[in-house]
Amino acid sequence: MKTHRSSLLPTLTLAVCAAGLAQAATTGFVTPDYRNLPGSTHGGWEVMTVPGNTPPGNRPDLPGNLSGASLLQLDPRAVITGTGNIYNHAGVSSFDISHNPGQPVGWVTLQVRTSGTELDYASVRLTYELGGQTLTVAPLDRIELDRSAGMGVNVSSRWDWNLNAIAPTAYRIQFGAKEPLMSFDSAVLDAAAVGVVVPEPATWALVGLGGVMGLVLHRRRTAL
Repeated sequence: MKTHRSSLLPTLTLAVCAAGLAQAATTGFVTPDYRNLPGSTHGGWEVMTVPGNTPPGNRPDLPGNLSGASLLQLDPRAVITGTGNIYNHAGVSSFDISHNPGQPVGWVTLQVRTSGTELDYASVRLTYELGGQTLTVAPLDRIELDRSAGMGVNVSSRWDWNLNAIAPTAYRIQFGAKEPLMSFDSAVLDAAAVGVVVPEPATWALVGLGGVMGLVLHRRRTAL
């Protein structure tokens, strides 16, 4: 029996470690309300294989139906780590996610997790082509989903775009690191068809804040 238990221990340990790594890769990520509705697509990247600007780049490897999407990292000094991250020791990473769903898009949600140094959060933008011009759409306010200490800092962030008034059939999302030593861990991209009713994240936050403030005022009045 002792021999049997000891032979199972390495296998169990590896399984637990693998489960922990899989969970950490998307820590804090949430499911948008519109996911799985008709006309929506989603998927993401966890294990990257292409560190630099080599088209078509990294195709989605997480479960979902995110077809026609690709993730490129543009700085040539980046490498792929043993866990499938894109790590850049000497340079500043720059990313380009392209998505061509082939139908008008009304909502886009991007969630990204990084380790080490942080992203340049002001650099996140969505672009699309119209009449031979490249136009830019600013995201709604960034939502920080998770922050923890590690080799530097581990951060999960979310950005949303309301594109219903524009309805592009293809778009790109560009963003970059703030400085070297950033490890790109994972990303999940969701898109919804035009006309899907989705409350904006800023509205959710205000509703939540209003509920908290109402409860505080109610307690104060009761105390008086």
